[in-house]
Amino acid sequence: MGRYDNSNVEAIQTRTMTMFYLFDVSGSMAGTKIEQVNFAMRDIPKIIKDVSDGAPNAQIEIAAATFANTVEWITPKPQTPDDFITTWKPVCAEGLTSLGAALNSLNEKMSRKAFLSENPLGYYAPGVIILSDGAPTDEWQKALAELNKNNWFKSATKVAFAVGEDADFDVLAQICGTKEAVISIDDNDPDKIRQYIQFVTATVSKTGTMSNLDEDAQTAVNKAIADIDNDMPIVVDIPDIDDEQWD
Repeated sequence: MGRYDNSNVEAIQTRTMTMFYLFDVSGSMAGTKIEQVNFAMRDIPKIIKDVSDGAPNAQIEIAAATFANTVEWITPKPQTPDDFITTWKPVCAEGLTSLGAALNSLNEKMSRKAFLSENPLGYYAPGVIILSDGAPTDEWQKALAELNKNNWFKSATKVAFAVGEDADFDVLAQICGTKEAVISIDDNDPDKIRQYIQFVTATVSKTGTMSNLDEDAQTAVNKAIADIDNDMPIVVDIPDIDDEQWD
């Protein structure tokens, strides 16, 4: 009988939570808005690593995509925060707003056959964070109807950012299932893009890996969003990780 190899036992002793990010990088996001997305995503691995390290029964991974004329997955598969640091590259903005294609792609990836397949101990409900500053330019209703059949998406904690007056708030509310999960961000205050991405990442990842909540995770996140004072800076404790990793 061969000797038992326990070298990987520790690595699979936790369930996984996957944070899915879908970012609109259409032409109207050019300039300060896309710069703030890029700025925020430098800090996301630090925040998620901190939350994951503080959750002994969970590991948190990141899956990120952009959508404009097409959908591009930045992560070939969900990645640890350390791996994501070396994967994320600043994105540029150009093209249309193919939100329907993004929803179809999310539906495909949010599956045991794709991004939710590798942990034998199972998965926590995912987090889904969407950012858009315009109206869909493709067929999104049918895509959303199919996505709503996905049990992973049904159980996911969902938050959307509607950036500027041209963002279709009602469409994003339909995707999230409630208008309480949609955050409006003024075009004239692009710093809020970065602050909200950081805040929502911390809130959704913490809530999604807690087992002692008195309410469901979506309700808890909605309440946290409602409690934000838009006239005040949103402060998120960002752990210190050597920024040379980004070079």
